[in-house]
Amino acid sequence: MKNIILGTLLLLTFNSLFAQSQSKIELTVEGLRNTKGHILVQVVDKNMASIVELKQKVLKDVVEISIPDIKPGTYGIRICHDEDNNDEMTNNWIGIPKEGFGYSWDKKVKMKEPDFEEYAFILEKENNALVNIKLQYL
Repeated sequence: MKNIILGTLLLLTFNSLFAQSQSKIELTVEGLRNTKGHILVQVVDKNMASIVELKQKVLKDVVEISIPDIKPGTYGIRICHDEDNNDEMTNNWIGIPKEGFGYSWDKKVKMKEPDFEEYAFILEKENNALVNIKLQYL
């Protein structure tokens, strides 16, 4: 009987520790000019290493995306409305984006991509980050 109780306590402790170590990002993308293509999402860390990359089909003018199982840390989100389904940002001949894009903190872009610190956020243990991004079209 002692072994069963001890085993159950160890299992509950392990499950509790594992469940607490992961967090989730809830992303809402607004301002799409049409329902063509996909939203390309990239979650990056402070070294600009890609932690998560995903693609979500656009079905309406607001897209909601849940990104589970993210370790606590400092991250930034970059997104692109891939209207032509080529899996990358399409630019004109001088390099200006032809498709919508956005960053966490709804950071607006003028002449260059913002520095990581300008759109970074902290994801804490056991918390979910709610990130809203309104797309920018140039």
